[in-house]
Amino acid sequence: MDALFSAVLGELAARCLSFLVSKYWATPGLSEEEILRRLEWALLRVAVTVEEADGRFITNAAMLRQLHSLRQKMHRGYYLLDKFRYLNCGDGRRKVKHHHHNRSLAMSSASSNPGKHSPPSARLPSTELKLMLDSVLSVVADMHEFVAFLKGYPRMCRQPYSMHLLLEKCMFGRHAEMERTVHFLLQREPPGECNLGVLPIVGQGKVGKTTFVEHVCYDVRVRDHFSQIVFLSGNNKLRTEKLSTLKDGGIIKHKNDTLNEEKILVIVELDGEDGIDDDDAEWRSLFAAARSILPSGSKIIITGRSEQIMNFGTTQALRLNFLSREACWYFFKVLVFGSTSPQDHPKLASLAVKIFEEYYSHTDMYGDFIGPFSNSKNIAGMLRARFSKEHWRNILACVKTNGQKNLRPYCTDAQNIRMENEHYYISRLSNISQFVQVDKHHRIGFDHDQVPKITIGEVMYGRITPKGRFEVVWWTSHLPPYYSYIASCEIVDSDCTHMRKRFSNKRKSMS
Repeated sequence: MDALFSAVLGELAARCLSFLVSKYWATPGLSEEEILRRLEWALLRVAVTVEEADGRFITNAAMLRQLHSLRQKMHRGYYLLDKFRYLNCGDGRRKVKHHHHNRSLAMSSASSNPGKHSPPSARLPSTELKLMLDSVLSVVADMHEFVAFLKGYPRMCRQPYSMHLLLEKCMFGRHAEMERTVHFLLQREPPGECNLGVLPIVGQGKVGKTTFVEHVCYDVRVRDHFSQIVFLSGNNKLRTEKLSTLKDGGIIKHKNDTLNEEKILVIVELDGEDGIDDDDAEWRSLFAAARSILPSGSKIIITGRSEQIMNFGTTQALRLNFLSREACWYFFKVLVFGSTSPQDHPKLASLAVKIFEEYYSHTDMYGDFIGPFSNSKNIAGMLRARFSKEHWRNILACVKTNGQKNLRPYCTDAQNIRMENEHYYISRLSNISQFVQVDKHHRIGFDHDQVPKITIGEVMYGRITPKGRFEVVWWTSHLPPYYSYIASCEIVDSDCTHMRKRFSNKRKSMS
């Protein structure tokens, strides 16, 4: 009885405290700077909770959904906070660190001279900021139950890293999807005739399906559960593969001989846009053979772009989407500034926001080439290489030029641009009159001996100026399977790009 009374009393006290905190922080009549300060405080509490949750093995689906909601709210809040703090402040001229002192001076000045206008830091906040603050405060007020349940989940064994190193080495923004997939793999299927679990994973090209599955396979829980992990790729190869060799075919990613019980995880990766038909007898016989050949407790993950593969799942399909703009900004900001606070460099932070906004306003034009994620990481790497306003302004000018250069004069629809262009142009930092023409078609390097020695950064900075067509390493993933994305390029002058566009347009009109 005493324990029940203490629990009820504690719940009432927590709710009263949350109510008083939310009521105090939502006081009307605040300036924009005060709203920004309180929003930052509330977001910091959410960020601490999210980081703590990321370090634990959460298996409850409802907890994962709530964590996903917290993460979305955190990303949106920081995106809006940084836009108002840096993008609207004239290259960061507002002194964020001394806003308490400035606000006190403004209030004393206004009280001594009522007719004098308030400074910009004391102007009324926008409705968007107010709504975001109220929304985040509501999340903070309801978060104590989530935190209480969170303590019941075991911690992950990992070394303490800074946020910069953590995001460089870990998959960003896929925690809920990761835990759901691992939970499916470890869950024992109910006994029956069709007890082979199949999880379809669907997503657009370059959304990160292969990297995601590879990350799942590297999880220690998965490696300790399965005696063997087999990877099969390619539609044609799978269709001609002998059904009896499914168990031992493909690439063996992992083998654990210490387990007493044999359980195999088979990864099936489909190529391109090709899918499988509902009445495809070959595919149905393939999975039927898998059920008879694979030992009990085995699982299959099938990935592809076509939604037709969803029909072969024994559980709800997992859909991987591109990260939201707000989540990409959060990732981009951490990659650029690392452990340094952007508030210590307000002018650079303002330029970073402008570069990000400019790039993501044109990302649909060339997202199909390499993918928006790798492009943003390249830009972040160039910014991080030199903390200089002049250098960052040059990058901003290049990003703007790239957007204008790849926009067809007669086409206003970004989707049409993506379909028609076979290449796109990026301006060189060393010579703004020269562009690197990048082909749409690229290849992925598995063997480091086959990877070119030239990187796109060396070409951009003018350290290397190859003649004719050449291949460059566009981006190398820091995550398994550590692919190197290789593009075919050629350096051309600005006049040549106009001539090639006119010739390409004329050829399209004649065809």
